[in-house]
Amino acid sequence: MNKNKICSISVDLDPIGHYLKARGYLPSSKTNLNAIYDDALPRMIEIFDRFEIKATFFVVGKDLKNKENRDRIFNLANNGHEIANHTYSHLQNFFELDFKSKQKEIENADKIISDCTGKKVNGFRAPGWGINRDVFEVLEKNSYFYDSSVFPSKLLSIISYANFILNRGKLQSTLGSSSRIGRSPKQPYRPDSKKLWKKGKSSIVEIPLTVLPYFQFPFLGSTLYLFGTSFFNLCFNYFKLFNRPLVYEFHGLDQVDYFSSIEDERLLVKPGLGKEIHEKINLYVHCLSKFSNNYNFNTMYELARSLKV
Repeated sequence: MNKNKICSISVDLDPIGHYLKARGYLPSSKTNLNAIYDDALPRMIEIFDRFEIKATFFVVGKDLKNKENRDRIFNLANNGHEIANHTYSHLQNFFELDFKSKQKEIENADKIISDCTGKKVNGFRAPGWGINRDVFEVLEKNSYFYDSSVFPSKLLSIISYANFILNRGKLQSTLGSSSRIGRSPKQPYRPDSKKLWKKGKSSIVEIPLTVLPYFQFPFLGSTLYLFGTSFFNLCFNYFKLFNRPLVYEFHGLDQVDYFSSIEDERLLVKPGLGKEIHEKINLYVHCLSKFSNNYNFNTMYELARSLKV
């Protein structure tokens, strides 16, 4: 293993209700709206423990109104995982909100998460990669150490359109807040507070989504589920040629057992959702075994602190 290479595993714990509401759907009688915590999270932790991974979980604040969810998140934090901010409500149009509404979404989530874990929240990720300078102003005011909301690919507009088509036009706001964000640096940097796609002197370290060098194709869990292990292997073997940190994003939905917890055909537009649970576990194991053989695992806060930017 190259001890100089770092991999940070992050998990966005978007609630089932978000996937429905964002598409204008009401839940069916069979749907467990807390399936991310009840079903997927214990399975994820079992897999991460197998590889001795301390991950970063981006938590939606309102989910911690549930006592059992609070207990789970407290235990994660107590066991060395990082708990970060994914807003209070995970609104699909988050980046379109006015300044005060964005501030409320971030600060309300910060309070409920820090009250739950007893620790300061250091990191933030915007829903749908919807970052703008209003968000950075709030993060700086609240002394955040890093953000991870930039989608640094010139393919952003194409991918957003493909996502719109994949969701059959049901998802109006898709990825990112501006096509200019696609011109952002591909490795961690300190942004200009007014032009986030340029390097500057912000107190916040930006850790962008990992994209393949030169090709700018996103390298994350969604593509693993969409294209399978052969394509993943091709991308990974190429990426590891470069001396760059790997920030790999999963979603809680990845490890939900569709047949026991959801059974809602309207959500099968989500990549891999209808796979059998043993297939989903095998995808994670395949992916993480590759990472384990080539990288050291750090939380995103640990990664941000180690960077000289």
